[in-house]
Amino acid sequence: MVIKACIFDIGGVCIVSPLHAIGAYETENSIPSGYVSHAIVASSPSGSWDKLERGEIPMDSAFYTGFTSDLTNPETWSSFLRSRNLPEATATPPPRIDGEVLFWQMMTESRVPNPPVIAAIRRLRATGRYKLAALTNDYRFPRDHPFADNSGLRGLFDVFVSSSECGMRKPERGIYRLVLERLGVAPGEAVFLDDLGLNLKVARELGIITIRVPLEESWRAVRELEGVLGERLLDEGEGAGGEKAKL
Repeated sequence: MVIKACIFDIGGVCIVSPLHAIGAYETENSIPSGYVSHAIVASSPSGSWDKLERGEIPMDSAFYTGFTSDLTNPETWSSFLRSRNLPEATATPPPRIDGEVLFWQMMTESRVPNPPVIAAIRRLRATGRYKLAALTNDYRFPRDHPFADNSGLRGLFDVFVSSSECGMRKPERGIYRLVLERLGVAPGEAVFLDDLGLNLKVARELGIITIRVPLEESWRAVRELEGVLGERLLDEGEGAGGEKAKL
């Protein structure tokens, strides 16, 4: 089947992953590596993070309080220790985490465009052979906040499917069906790039071709996309370093 559409995640693909900020916060606050991500996943689907991404709650003090509570839940901390084969009998209380501070560190870090992916998107647009879509779990920033303006990013795509606008989030199957519907393509006619394995797993189950984007080497995913499409998207040596891309 001929590939007619390319679908890109935003955070961790088109822009730098918030996982960098999470890792830095964990290091700065002596929190075991991987705990914050574990806690966010453990709070799904009813946690404050998921609700914010589905647009069910505003980005306000109640969200920060709920997010902090989810991250410092004793049961979640115990499950993390078990997952690392650490004895709970010697466990300390859950780490002290300020959800508001962490959230804004994540948002600030993940504003930086990812050069090889942005370059690839521009070249795909130039061919005129593909429909381009963004499929992102995102948030509604306050209207007057500078982060609320993502018009430059949206302008790269023909279709922009946002979790906070449609009320669904990855890996819910409905959001994948929605982006395919808006693109007007069958699952096997689309390739999807994401940095999270669970998001890709569901896409594959629906018949979409998938490519995982490595945290530190997104250019490798672009090279894999070149192989899938038979297109040259990066110049020789491009993507392994250099200047940050501009939207």
